[in-house]
Amino acid sequence: MNQSLIILFILINLFLILFFKRKNSKKEKEHLYRVFCIQDQLISEKNKKDKMNDSINNLAELEETTQQKLNAIQLKLEFLHLFSKTNF
Repeated sequence: MNQSLIILFILINLFLILFFKRKNSKKEKEHLYRVFCIQDQLISEKNKKDKMNDSINNLAELEETTQQKLNAIQLKLEFLHLFSKTNF
């Protein structure tokens, strides 16, 4: 009789351990999924930020080259203006 009670007690404990382990495992999976989603969102935001920084850098380079071209055109116009004054 005692042995059957002990065996029953052990089986109940095993069942409870497995049941709660499964519940915890499910919670862990949900938690890991949430963490994965957050990490994915952070990576996406970082990629957007990197693309925006690249665009800003490209615009700055474009502005610089445009300014250099405008300066060159202005110098040419001044030269042509001075050249035309000296010819007449």
